[in-house]
Amino acid sequence: MMGKRKPQGELFDVGNVYPLELSAKSFHGQLARVARELFHDEDFAGFYAKGKGRPSVPPSQLALLTLLQHEAGVSDEEAVLRSGYDLRWAAVLGEFAGQPLCAKSTFQLFRSHLLLHDQAQTLFVRSLEKAQEAGLLSGKALRLAIDTKPIWGRGAVEDTYNLVATGIQQLCQALARLDREKVKEWARRHDFGRYFASSIKGAASLDWTDPEARSGFLTGLVRDARRLLQWAQVRLSSLSKEQQKGVRAAAELLEQLLLQDLTESTTPAGQPQAAVAEGTASGRVPSATDPEQRHGRKSKSKRFTGHKASITVDEESQLVTSATVLAGDAPDATEALEQVKAAEANTGLPVAATLGDCAYGSGETREAFAQEQRPLLAKVPQARANGGRFAKEQFVIDLEAGTVTCPAGVVLEHYTQTESGERRYSFGRHCDACPLREQCTTAQKGRRITVHPQEGLLQEARRFQASEAGRQVLQKRVVVEHALARLAHRGIGQARYMGKKKTRFQLLLAATVVNLRRLWNWSARREADRLATSFCGGARLLTAFWRRFWWAWGAQPVFRRNPLRHSPGLLQAA
Repeated sequence: MMGKRKPQGELFDVGNVYPLELSAKSFHGQLARVARELFHDEDFAGFYAKGKGRPSVPPSQLALLTLLQHEAGVSDEEAVLRSGYDLRWAAVLGEFAGQPLCAKSTFQLFRSHLLLHDQAQTLFVRSLEKAQEAGLLSGKALRLAIDTKPIWGRGAVEDTYNLVATGIQQLCQALARLDREKVKEWARRHDFGRYFASSIKGAASLDWTDPEARSGFLTGLVRDARRLLQWAQVRLSSLSKEQQKGVRAAAELLEQLLLQDLTESTTPAGQPQAAVAEGTASGRVPSATDPEQRHGRKSKSKRFTGHKASITVDEESQLVTSATVLAGDAPDATEALEQVKAAEANTGLPVAATLGDCAYGSGETREAFAQEQRPLLAKVPQARANGGRFAKEQFVIDLEAGTVTCPAGVVLEHYTQTESGERRYSFGRHCDACPLREQCTTAQKGRRITVHPQEGLLQEARRFQASEAGRQVLQKRVVVEHALARLAHRGIGQARYMGKKKTRFQLLLAATVVNLRRLWNWSARREADRLATSFCGGARLLTAFWRRFWWAWGAQPVFRRNPLRHSPGLLQAA
């Protein structure tokens, strides 16, 4: 049964017992002032059964504790302790000092409910609603900036040997649970005990510089993995669908680990043999403890393993309007259109335009936005260098006439079209006797120009970014960089949990804190400006009153040092 927060504060809470004055500029001081209005117990009524059980800890206080934890970046145990022994936290929660709000298990259960019911999204939307009520998020339409940030994953990144060993461990654990047996005992009984001793590589006594020794060791791992998969397949046939879930997931992961990194063959003597495959498979799983992690690249030199945070930010208010988590190897522009639609749903306002960097400037992304009649302003990705020779931009592409004109003046009308819609113009024999051939191409068959299916959109974008107005508009995309920096300050660069769903939960809570801080600081500045304006206006009125009073009395203004010097009447009387 849901417990409710008392409408009246406790007589002996921190604010009444201790002379505690939280700074008006601090996160705790700002949160304490709005704590009772920010979340209500009824917002979380779906978590609890009506009329059953004892009253719970008020969920509005647990929601506040969740924000406090993510702002501080501490563990569950530390957050519970601080709720009782940190006076700032106790002041926000309106509780007694020295008495934690709840047990750690209660706090973890509340977070599980937030994940299951996607209530982190509700908390995030509440921050936008508060901004609209205060007037920070105003206007009839939004102008969004969009970008991504790497999130290092929580799962352990392992090499091929340890990945396969960890996959075997997880499948053994799933099968041991079915037999209601301790995993080490189950593994020892089925001859997999060595995977639950020390490190599988550390326990192996072999010369790692010997290729044959490494191949033999790896072949033994693959042999055990195949034997375990066969055992799992036999067990699956006798299980219900509900019982199959854990075993099937572990078996599919182990199968994927074998396929992505290894090549299996047979020796001339008919013996199985395994070797590490060359290169890196697309979508490779680098961690068995968090299979959703991926190898990613934010730039040519910046690599990471984990996920990507993708956010949109309102240009005027600088509030985060939508946030999601992408796979680490996903292009930045993945789900960009969905992000814009989510921002509209979160704020109730239409989006007038979306700004992005060159990662969002591909023809495919522009076409997706154009089909939805949504303006997308992003730089066109820089064309590949042509070794100092003529670039594609130096050819005149007439889309209406369907022709391409080279720098030497040769006009081509004929082309071949690919399945993707690209048009390829081959100058061929026209290049043989061309005086500009050395400046254009080294290909034996002459120069070839490929016209993109969205070439019209790309040409329009190039003209826009080359104009002064376009450069000024594209510079406003910097607001999303500032928001990503504020999220990084809240620890979003490192995942706290395993998996994309929980990492999205972390991202939404961090965005909620960032939005609330932005709102509270803006409100404080506006209030300070209002007071300053009111004070200055009152001072001007008072000065004008005294000027009129003294002149009406027949004297010069009182702030002149020697009134006799400027009063002929007084001098004559003297």
